[in-house]
Amino acid sequence: MKFKRKNWWMYLLRGVLFIVVAVLVFRNPLASIVGLTATIGLLTFFTGLVFIIGSITVRKFYNKWGWTLVLGILDILLGAMLMFYPGMTAPLLVMFIGSWTVAIGIMESGLSFGLKKLKFKKWWVLLVMGLLSILFGGIIIFRPLVGALSVTMFMGMQFLLYGSYLIAKGFQKEEAPTPTPIPIED
Repeated sequence: MKFKRKNWWMYLLRGVLFIVVAVLVFRNPLASIVGLTATIGLLTFFTGLVFIIGSITVRKFYNKWGWTLVLGILDILLGAMLMFYPGMTAPLLVMFIGSWTVAIGIMESGLSFGLKKLKFKKWWVLLVMGLLSILFGGIIIFRPLVGALSVTMFMGMQFLLYGSYLIAKGFQKEEAPTPTPIPIED
């Protein structure tokens, strides 16, 4: 038995909003990276607040609470810089993404050789992925404008795909019923 969904229009609305954001990202990718920087700054700022509050609440039970307090203060400072100066700090975000991508690529490459020693037949796939990550990360680091555009284009594609998925789900007016749990006998 299938159930009619009454909230189908909410999926449709969210999907349209995601596609509108995707179009805005594609139309102005540099402004999008600045907006992404400010958003990450806001999240970092609030993470710092959580660390500070958490460190103060556990200070009587945890003797290394000061490190969490310092981390919280640093997160607040970094978050404030990213939020209030996103145009100046966006290149730092791009450099961080590039460095992170290179680091991931190095780890993937190293893991691939471990898989080779374990006789995995497709170990080379991880090696290729690692080398591509290193290449892409290097492009981001040494060509930050290209990196910023790439990051925002990937972000725009993600919004477009997710919006399309939500629209398709919105047009699906029925959904499968939730399975009922099987009672456990004692």
